[in-house]
Amino acid sequence: MKNIFKKIFGGKSEGTSEDGTNIYRYKEPVSDEDNVVFTPYAEEITKHFNEAFPGRESSTFHELISDIVHIDITIMEPIENQPFKVLFTTGMSSMPMTLPDEISEDKRDLYYRSELMMFLPEDWDLTEQSIKDENNYWPIRLMKQMARFPHEYNTWFAYGHTVPNYETYDPYAENTDLNGVIFNMFKEEISVINTNDGNRINIYYVLPLYKEEIEYKLQNGMDAFMEKLDSVDWIILDSKRENTCK
Repeated sequence: MKNIFKKIFGGKSEGTSEDGTNIYRYKEPVSDEDNVVFTPYAEEITKHFNEAFPGRESSTFHELISDIVHIDITIMEPIENQPFKVLFTTGMSSMPMTLPDEISEDKRDLYYRSELMMFLPEDWDLTEQSIKDENNYWPIRLMKQMARFPHEYNTWFAYGHTVPNYETYDPYAENTDLNGVIFNMFKEEISVINTNDGNRINIYYVLPLYKEEIEYKLQNGMDAFMEKLDSVDWIILDSKRENTCK
């Protein structure tokens, strides 16, 4: 699997993109963890999202079989003035990520732990029966894969990191040509949890992209790419949205 980050461990370096991002190729997981870790922060994460997006009913897809970390996905239902579903993970933050040496000691606590979130349209079908169809299930699969990835490969995620779907940029499902992601953040009230034990959890928004958009970001940087992306409605997932860099 080929993944593109700003300085990543566990993979073979293949050079640097024009925006200064190091490019790494991943083939096999390098983590030697045998025991599954369950998050001690599930209640705090859930409380955070209930306060950030109040008044919503919710349900959770509990993982039956886990590897390294136990990842659950909670689905918060739409409300009248916010007609979209909110999805978030619990479990990614149960283990600290592996940070690069160039992050100074006094800043490392800002990046160790993360969880993921995503907005889906209000009519996106996520019933127990419907998610047997990959066209409905792929956002959940994507969030689970990304939440487990840093622990499998002893690496890290942060704002602006990008991950293609395999070296060949395979579409996530038959109903979309989206084939990679970038990790975005919203305002601090949504994107940061300060836990009771003194840790910090960053909440990254999983934003699916097209290959050309990832390449544009790597050539021009995050700010230029976000200006490009703001020409479309990107916040709520649209499996058929316009490719802004085609």
